[in-house]
This record gives sequence, C-alpha cells and structure tokens, in this order.
Amino acid sequence: MARRNDHTKDEIREMVIKTGSDLIDKSGFSGFSTRQIAKEIGYTVGTLYNVFDSYDDIVFHINATTLDDMKGFMKGNLEPNLQNSAAIKQLAHLYIEFASQNYNRWSALFEYSIPEELQLPEFYNKKIDELFAIIKDVLKCFIKDDSACLKHAKIIWASIHGICILSLTKKLNVAGLNSVEELTSQLVDNYLRGIDK
Repeated sequence: MARRNDHTKDEIREMVIKTGSDLIDKSGFSGFSTRQIAKEIGYTVGTLYNVFDSYDDIVFHINATTLDDMKGFMKGNLEPNLQNSAAIKQLAHLYIEFASQNYNRWSALFEYSIPEELQLPEFYNKKIDELFAIIKDVLKCFIKDDSACLKHAKIIWASIHGICILSLTKKLNVAGLNSVEELTSQLVDNYLRGIDK
C-alpha cells in the first residue's frame, strides 16, 4: 500500500475523482464505493477522508466531472449560428446522445440520493447553473427578463430530461411514442410557440 506521502493531497484528490468516475463508468453507481476506490489507488479509506470531507463530498466531485463533460460535449458539438428552436433541438439531441454514450455516469447524477440535511455545495450548484445557461443563452434573444429566461430554460431542460429517461429506459413504446427526434422537436416547437403568445 502506498505511503501517505507518496502523493500530494491534490494528486490524491485527482486520483480519487478519476478512479471513482472510471468505476461508475464500468459498473454503474451500484458498483461504486470508497473502499473500492481506495483499493484501486493503493491508499486506505481513511486517506480519502483526509482529502475529502465525506462520502457525499467525493460523489459530488465525481459527478461534477460528468457535468463538466456534458457541458463540454454539448457546447463543443453545437453548430454555430443556429438560433432559437433549431439550437434548442440540437442541444436536446446532444444531451440525449451524451446520456446514451455515458449512461452509467449520467445515471449516477440521479441515482445518488442527497441526504435531506445536506445542501448542494456551491461548486456543484455552479456546474448545474452552467448547464441551464446553455439553453438560457439561446432563449435570451427573445426573452428579455433574466429570471423568466432562466425559468423557461429549466422547464425545457426538465422536459428534455424526461424524454431522455423514457428513451434510455426503453419506455417510449410503452408511452405510445416512437421517435425521440420527433418528440423533442414537437416539445421545443410547442413550448416556444407558447412563449411567443
């Protein structure tokens, strides 16, 4: 087992986040544990808690990397100069594509149950806000009020997420729906039409 001074705290932090993310990617959130991380990196579980505040802190940092990767994927693949409905439709498809390609990591974002007494860390809230901002940036060209724009961005995101879950859990047919593309397209068109009224 590695000695405590083999790596700096920052190095151990990065090792834990990378290894935890890899474990989730391979085995899902059910296959994730701090004991397994410690075994993989050659340190004791106690060492992990000298670097992170708690188990929850470790999960937040691991899931934060998924949020970063998701944001990078969506922004990096969004075609330039798309506006309004076309841009939001593509963002919807990119979100579903990322979730499909990284199902275990994406699913861990929602499988992890946050204790009621625990508040989301500020850094984690910031990551979530950055995702909402992607859609908000598209909407703000025709919704001038900032708080209203953010509200609409969150509603659209939640709706797309619902379609994504139905698609990835093979429940679209059960709901009497077949095409993810058609569903997201209709959702965006109808929602934006409602905003215009």
